[in-house]
Amino acid sequence: MQFYFFIPRIYIIFVNIINNQTMKYYGIADAHGIESFRPVTFNTAIEGFEVDPRELSMMVLRANANRQRHAVVYQAELPIPACKEINSLLKEGKYDEALTKLKGEATNIMLARSPGAEKSWNLIPNPDLDPFS
Repeated sequence: MQFYFFIPRIYIIFVNIINNQTMKYYGIADAHGIESFRPVTFNTAIEGFEVDPRELSMMVLRANANRQRHAVVYQAELPIPACKEINSLLKEGKYDEALTKLKGEATNIMLARSPGAEKSWNLIPNPDLDPFS
């Protein structure tokens, strides 16, 4: 069984319930936890999964401008129940717990190429790393 949740334009979120019961998400994480948590979409024009390149470029710019907070752009593959839990934590304002959950539950994590991104990923969440807090 396959479910499609429609989003404006040609992008749709695609969840294949039979095969692996996972979804891919991307966003920015920093010393305070998850800043953004966006689903990777299925592009019907190319019939494949794709991150909106304009949004990804803006995220990379934003993360690089906030390197003092150890901001990184990530993409993670997560089981669907973990996605729901992370969304609940984010709604409650528990950004650090959401990042800890993401790091613990993800079956695959990729980081955007940026100086020190991997080191920062291993240090966060930790609000003490933010020099302005």
